[in-house]
Amino acid sequence: MISIREADARDREAILELRKRCFPEDDVEKQDWRFWDWEFGRGRMFLAEADGRPVAHLGFVPQTWMIGEEAFAGMLAVDAMTDPEFRRQGLFARVATHAREALRTSVALSTAFQIREAVLPPMREAGWVPIVRAPILVKVLVGPIRPIGPIGPIGPMGPIGEEFLQSTAHVNREQLPWRFCENPLWHYTIDSNDHAYIVSRRTTLRGHDTLAIADIAWRPGETRAAKVLLREVLLRARAAGIPLAAVLITLSHPALSMLVRAGFLPSPHRFRFLVNLFDDRIRVSRARWALTWADTDHL
Repeated sequence: MISIREADARDREAILELRKRCFPEDDVEKQDWRFWDWEFGRGRMFLAEADGRPVAHLGFVPQTWMIGEEAFAGMLAVDAMTDPEFRRQGLFARVATHAREALRTSVALSTAFQIREAVLPPMREAGWVPIVRAPILVKVLVGPIRPIGPIGPIGPMGPIGEEFLQSTAHVNREQLPWRFCENPLWHYTIDSNDHAYIVSRRTTLRGHDTLAIADIAWRPGETRAAKVLLREVLLRARAAGIPLAAVLITLSHPALSMLVRAGFLPSPHRFRFLVNLFDDRIRVSRARWALTWADTDHL
């Protein structure tokens, strides 16, 4: 007997066990209860259960989207998973549909970043529509190294905020302290000068030691400050022996041309950005979705 319901904190251990069955070697940090508490302490979760045991799951993290001059409450769909023994039975589509109906009266939209092909059909069935692609750009860090001065991490978030991002559709930057400073297992470096900031983390992507650039932004009219900072961050990574740098970025993001000129090239990997709208005031076609890893729960 399969039942669908909303989960709560009492289901934490059972959900973590489901994640181990589904993704035993992927993002193993997400199997840690501390990571779960950080991510879902403010979120919502939905389950399919077989005889009282979770067999499919879809979680949601609250976000506030700035679209034009308006703020809209949203929920980011994350941790989509189905027990290997229960796949190809349509369970995940049922969970996603149940979640949609539960969310639609409390938020204006729900978003998702999809990379696994199996997730797309059930998400579409439940109303999430792909609107843009977010490629992963990579740069090989090789060549001569010149000495650089310290730019170092600054704290706690330094000069980082709404006024830095030049875009018309993005997650409210007031959420960045939670995203980058409160995660118990993923630790980020925040570099800045007076007019720009870059958030990065050294990690392993597809088996490669990589400097992942999670976010980059600058004050209006201060593109050069961002270029200088990007150069210094990449030089420091190269000096540390990191062979690759990578960034997830949509084509509408103002930093795209800067990254391409800095030598970043498209990789075979990309995310689809999906939107499920519950508020008729939002016009997806009129928004520039300027997105990076900062707007996801990845990395």
